[in-house]
Amino acid sequence: MVESLINWGNTILWSYVLIALLIGLGIYFTFRTKFVQVANPREMFRLLKESPTNSDGKKGVSSFGAFCISAASRIGTGNLAGVAIAITLGGPGAVFGCG
Repeated sequence: MVESLINWGNTILWSYVLIALLIGLGIYFTFRTKFVQVANPREMFRLLKESPTNSDGKKGVSSFGAFCISAASRIGTGNLAGVAIAITLGGPGAVFGCG
């Protein structure tokens, strides 16, 4: 009884509500930023090719490099924490999908 109720709520939240929320927020931010994702493709490619040197000659991090560092830190941390939690809760077999 309780399991079916939880499954029903899970289905509603993770399918209908989540999809509607993501689409709604995407449309909201598209209008709020004045269609920046389609209005400035030249600027996007210019920033991707931009040299990571500053005006005073020192080396820095390019926009693309900053994006890669940010993505790697989030993805890497999530993978490490996920494996640690799986081992803690399910034992070593949880990592290999046994059981």
